[in-house]
Amino acid sequence: MVLLQSGETPIRSGASVVLTQGGPRPGTLTVTNVAIVFEASGAPPPQGEGWGLPGGPSANEYRIGLWRFRQALGAKGPNGPVLQVNLLSRVLYIQVDDISGWVATLSEAKAHAPPPPPDVQARRALKKGGPAPPTRCSYCTRLSPAGSIKCVSCGAPF
Repeated sequence: MVLLQSGETPIRSGASVVLTQGGPRPGTLTVTNVAIVFEASGAPPPQGEGWGLPGGPSANEYRIGLWRFRQALGAKGPNGPVLQVNLLSRVLYIQVDDISGWVATLSEAKAHAPPPPPDVQARRALKKGGPAPPTRCSYCTRLSPAGSIKCVSCGAPF
């Protein structure tokens, strides 16, 4: 069972199989108002295939913020139709029941999702000629103004 973060509510959850280069990974796919969460029931999916490090309280829970989600659609998989989830720079293939229902759920969740984190928005602005992004402290995780040599919150050097 997915443990929800503060302010997070589940929208849809169901059995799924994530198709990876290392083979199929069964588990539970959950869409919340802020993330796509896959909880592996066996071996977790490899880190390089879009899921990254475990982001939840359990070692088999993987979270992808909805701000990384671009589009969901039905596609052909090796064993029949699959849910194709397009992220910023990766594509995930997931076997689920009711592909069209999952596409609608993901699209609706994305429409009402919170914006990207402030440091992501700042990097996007910088690429468009805006100001430099703030620096995140690796000790206390707070943000300091761009160009700071130490954290304005805890004083840790950058």
